[in-house]
Amino acid sequence: MLTTSLHQELKQITQGRVKFDEPMRLHTSFRIGGPAEVWLEPQDLEELKNAVAAARAANVPVTLIGGGANLLVRDAGIPGLVIHLNAPAFRTWQVEGSQVLAGAGLGLDRVVALSRDAALGGCEFLSGVPGRVGGAVRMNAGTREGDRWRAMSDIVQEIRVLKRDGAVVNLSASEIGFGYRQSRISDGIVLDARLQLAPAAPEEIGRKITDLMAYKRVTQDLSAPSAGCIFKNPGPDRQPASRLIDRAGLKGMRVGDACVSTRHANFIINQGSAKAADVLALISAVQYKVLQEHGLFLELEVQVLPA
Repeated sequence: MLTTSLHQELKQITQGRVKFDEPMRLHTSFRIGGPAEVWLEPQDLEELKNAVAAARAANVPVTLIGGGANLLVRDAGIPGLVIHLNAPAFRTWQVEGSQVLAGAGLGLDRVVALSRDAALGGCEFLSGVPGRVGGAVRMNAGTREGDRWRAMSDIVQEIRVLKRDGAVVNLSASEIGFGYRQSRISDGIVLDARLQLAPAAPEEIGRKITDLMAYKRVTQDLSAPSAGCIFKNPGPDRQPASRLIDRAGLKGMRVGDACVSTRHANFIINQGSAKAADVLALISAVQYKVLQEHGLFLELEVQVLPA
């Protein structure tokens, strides 16, 4: 619970650009979620540092929210300080030869478009992937490109991170500790990422983007709000979770207004006014049935807040 003094301090730090009890359904692709106790959009790195330091000095939890994709916020909301890096200072873009330096708040579709305009290829696999650079690095976001999977770990060379103690440090790709849909970034805020791309004709890049988006429109359910894929692909051979759910006969299963998509079984869609509790109940039901049918436990890919 935030004290009155911390409320006032955050208002001073941000010159009043702070909201209290901000509905998280306005900031997630699922359109689900209770209120953030405090919602803050810092304007620059100094403001971010000061806000984080004030919250941590008061022993108040700090949560970072990017584009709100791949995220389920519980109905009770998020306690403490919720930070959203949406200001121009966090949406920077700089081309350095065949590398680009992308701010954490930059949307992934924007990264793809800017790379195409700079005649740099290699990040087309991010086309249509919701979210922003910071969150994509943290969860090693990726998707299928042709007959193979591509992820942020394929293109990230280095990131800059604000640590818990206020220090800003650079981490190499090996220090990030990328894994399947995860990284070892736990106590820092990603500020920007250096991406290694390759020279390519904008027309060729454009064709790849068009093909990838056409495939997504056919295979994914974009008809209603969702958080994208709910589960990681399980097992050592990463069997598609969608196939396992489909074979268990769970397409169309619903709890309240939360429904397993009939187009892509690894999507749970919000068909109106679904609650987080509905989604969580449906997740548990799917996990139980797939474990019964296939002997495999489906781990969550979507992040649930608070954990």
